[in-house]
Amino acid sequence: MKLLSAVLIAASFFALPGCKKNDGTTTTTTTTTNFDPTKATLLKQGTFGGNMGYTVSGSAKLYDYQGKKYIYLENFTSSGGPDLKVYVATTATASQFVSLGALKSNSGNQAYEVANPPDFAVHNKILIWCQQFSVLFGQSTLQ
Repeated sequence: MKLLSAVLIAASFFALPGCKKNDGTTTTTTTTTNFDPTKATLLKQGTFGGNMGYTVSGSAKLYDYQGKKYIYLENFTSSGGPDLKVYVATTATASQFVSLGALKSNSGNQAYEVANPPDFAVHNKILIWCQQFSVLFGQSTLQ
């Protein structure tokens, strides 16, 4: 009985989720209703690309809307995974970044207010980042 318990505990440990393709993640479409890109000023934009076999597509756009800065993910899709965050960073390694919080959904248009905007000439990368395991899923460079 102790051997069976030990095997089950070991199996549970190795079955913990990592930042790998995860088809169990919610894939519902999200549209942010309090931000209207047609009424905002587009400042910069870029196209997403995936990393290490993860699929990330769509575009990232930086808008000014009523004096506030927003990152808008448009026609966005991403592989699922645990603890995915949206970062504004200086490099793809996320050594210097501003976290915009959890990824709202891995598909659909979504807006993130940048409360304390960094210098977007330097912080020009939008990352989809697995914070728990420090893994880059995809990035877009704002130009």
